[in-house]
This record gives sequence, structure tokens and C-alpha cells, in this order.
Amino acid sequence: MSLKGLTVREMLELPVMQNAKLISGEKGLDRIVQYIDIWEVPDIGSWLREGEMVLTAGYPARDNLSLLTDMIEQLAKVNGAGIAIKPERFIPRIPQEMIDKSNLYHVPIIQLPVRMAYIDITYNVMEQILNRQAVLLKRAEEVNKALTGLVLNNKGIQVVADSVSQLIESRIWIVDKTGGVLASSPEGSPYVPSDSHRQWEVNVDNKMLGKFVVEKRKLDELDLMLIEQARLVFSLELMREKIAFDTESRLRGTFFEELLLNPPADERITASKGLQLGLSPSWLWEVAVIEADEPFYNEDSPIAETIQSLLAEESAVRKVRPQLQIHGGKIVLFLPSVPSSGAESRQDNGKGRQTPWNEKMQSWLQQWDSVRIGIGRQVRLFETNRSYHEARTAVSIGFRLNRRRQLFLYSEVEMLQMLLDSTDETWLSRFVDERIGKLAEHDRENGTNYVSTLYHYLATGGSLNETSNRMYIHRNSVNYRIDRIKTMTGLDLNSAQSRFELYLCSAYYLVNHA
Repeated sequence: MSLKGLTVREMLELPVMQNAKLISGEKGLDRIVQYIDIWEVPDIGSWLREGEMVLTAGYPARDNLSLLTDMIEQLAKVNGAGIAIKPERFIPRIPQEMIDKSNLYHVPIIQLPVRMAYIDITYNVMEQILNRQAVLLKRAEEVNKALTGLVLNNKGIQVVADSVSQLIESRIWIVDKTGGVLASSPEGSPYVPSDSHRQWEVNVDNKMLGKFVVEKRKLDELDLMLIEQARLVFSLELMREKIAFDTESRLRGTFFEELLLNPPADERITASKGLQLGLSPSWLWEVAVIEADEPFYNEDSPIAETIQSLLAEESAVRKVRPQLQIHGGKIVLFLPSVPSSGAESRQDNGKGRQTPWNEKMQSWLQQWDSVRIGIGRQVRLFETNRSYHEARTAVSIGFRLNRRRQLFLYSEVEMLQMLLDSTDETWLSRFVDERIGKLAEHDRENGTNYVSTLYHYLATGGSLNETSNRMYIHRNSVNYRIDRIKTMTGLDLNSAQSRFELYLCSAYYLVNHA
């Protein structure tokens, strides 16, 4: 039974229609009758609606029977219900062309007795239609009240999903924009996208946050009404969750921004504030600073959004809550890890080892050529300000030493940073000039890269292969340059002291002249 209206078949079964006769269009008997109109003017075609049953004595077509055939085409175009006609008074017969069109488009033609009053048909049919629509409206009100009550009472999206699934008797899923399952019923039902499923968008603030997916393919009017109500309720539930999430995100953002700007004065207060925001005091933190050729202005940039998504996936595995901030035109990441005990480490024997954040970041970096990252040392939450400055130092010094790399750890540049901070600049510059001044001058005058070659050669422990990989030149070219460097400096690269001095000097030179 259709709750929108009667089918033509059901209409013919009403007592008032017992003397009516189906002439043609039998395949259209399941068309839905939602309205009844009387055709007594020629231009009714422009007023026709879906579900319209037209009653007529043929008066408008008395001088032009082709209008009857046109009426069939117009009804078919708007998905009308059919036409009930009283011939004999104004038209001698129902034209064969009209009957043929009726069978072609499956639009029923019903012949009415001459003495049947239109009011009898209209009253009885509309009474049935209105009764059914009243049932639908009442059911809609009940469902809306029940589902909205679940949201207002903060029952959660899973309880709402279970209620909706039971009402429409189908498995359902609420999925986010990326296809992740927010809720399903039965709970835990795996979601595999399929063309056989039906789906509707769930919007909040004019933004599509997810989709409401129904496994059941054949849905009646009541099901569709339930789904429309459910969409509204799911939108309310997601809005509530979004507001809570946005509020918490703002609080966490303010907390981490304060950590960046000012070192905390009290470790216990910092740990307590973090705990209120879902940050475990036992977690260890690494701060990463991401920079690019162009500054980052907000979290809506494509790179920031991608990293945010990758962090969400990784945090679900690690059971931690990383944070992304935009600060000073750079992306700042607070990356927590759950410390493992020594016993656990020995028991694992390396199996199931959690991938370090720097290795994860290195794999993510392959997506972007212009992005570089510095990562500070692992610290307590109280000390993340220090790790942040270490990360900035790592990317600043590291990139000047090797522009072909994208990720730099503070541990790699710590000694050089200490040297720069603790040494008299004038004295150090003179010392560097005495050791590699000739190489630097040759590079400036001839466009060579002897200082850079020397640095990478010493940084790789004297490996010709590693140096050639770093500089993208042939191994023989590295060997030739090293021989030239030995000749020009007169220093013995086999001497530990010479290698140490030249490493520091070449690194200092590249940092200050890159």
C-alpha cells in the first residue's frame, strides 16, 4: 500500500467505481493517484502534476479529438496517474489513437458511466488519499519526536543508528568524507561501498560531513520519510559532536600555543592541564617544524589538511593525540609516543616495534618536494618548548648543510649548534679560513663545489658511494675532487684530527654561506 495515495488499481476497486471500465493502459494500474482534477478547458496541460487523475467529459476536445491524444502524452510526461472519461455526450467515442498512446505510455484510460457525478469520485478518492497521508504525517511526527529525543538526551550516534536501522529494517552506516565509519547498525558492521546501496548526504553548516548509507534497496514512502527524518537527526548529532570537537580543539590549540610562546613555570600544572585535555602525563613528545618555500597561513592548506588526516590515522594506531598548529607561517606538530618499558622491548625482540615518528614523517614527505622538516628531541610535555626550538634549529642548519634532504634531526646538528653558540665568531672565522679558505676561494672563482664535497665526504665517514648519492654525481667525480682537495689544502685526511677540524670548518662555512 502506498502512503502517498491510491494506485489506479485500488481506485477502481472502490465501491463508487464499480460501474467504471478500464479501456486501456493496463500496465499503468500501479501508477499513484495523489490528486484529482477536472478537465473542462483546453490548456489544462500546463497545470498537470505528478500523480494527477484527470476527469473529463471531453468538452474541450469536442471539435478537436487530437487534444485527447495530447493529454495522454502530457500525463506521461509529468508521471500523471491517468484519465477517466465520459464519452457519448460531447465526443462520439474514445479515439483509437488515444487508446494506442495509452497502451504505449502505460497511462490508464477509464470509461465512466454518463450519469456518474464527479463529486462522488472526488470525495471518495480524496478521502482515501488524505487518510493515508494523515497516517504518514502522524508516523513522521512520532519518528521525529523519538529520534530527536535521543539526540537531546545525548544518547549518542550509535543509539540513533540502532533505532533508525530497526525502523527501516536494514543495515545502515554513517560514514565520513573519507569513507571512515562513524557509526553502523548492527554495530561493527564492515562497510564496503557498493552500487547496490542507497545513500544520502549528511550536512552541517552547509558542509557535507558524511553520508547516510542504507543497504536496503527497495524503499517505500514510509522508509523514505524515516530516512529524511534520520538525516536531520544525524545532522544534529554530528553538529553536537562537531561543536564539542571544535571547542576541545580550540582549548588544546590555546594550550599548545602557550607552550610554544612561553616555557611553563610549573611542570605539575602543565601536566594537570594536559590531562584535562586528554593528554597522558606519561607520554613523551617530539616537536616537528614543517616549512616550505611559501608560508602556511591556516590549517585549510592542502598540505596541512593531508598531514592532519595522516596524523588522525596514525594516532588511532598509537592510541595518542598529536596536535597540529600553524605558528609563524610554519606547521608545528606535537608528536606523542607511549614509552615502552625495557622488559617490553626485550620481549618484543624488535617485532611489532612502533615506527618512530621521524620514519613516518620521512615516508609522508615523498608527496611534497618543497617541504622540509626539523624534529627536536623527545621530551616531557613540560619541555616541548625546548624541543620546538631544537626542531627550528635542525631544519635551519640542516637545510643549509644539505639542500637535497627534507628531514633533519636536532641530534645531527647539536654539536655544530653548540660550537656556534660557544665560540668567538671572529676567532672561528679566522680558523675556518686557515683550514679551507683556499677551497672556498676556488669555489667562488670557478663555480666548483669542493667545500660541499668535503663536508659530505667527511659526514659519511669517507664513503665515496654515499657522497656521490648525496650530491648526485658519479663516484669517480667524488674521488677526483677529494684528490684535488688533498692537494690544495695539504692536509692528511687519514688523520683523525684533520678530519675532525675539516668537518667542523666545512659545516660552519656552509651554514654561514649557503
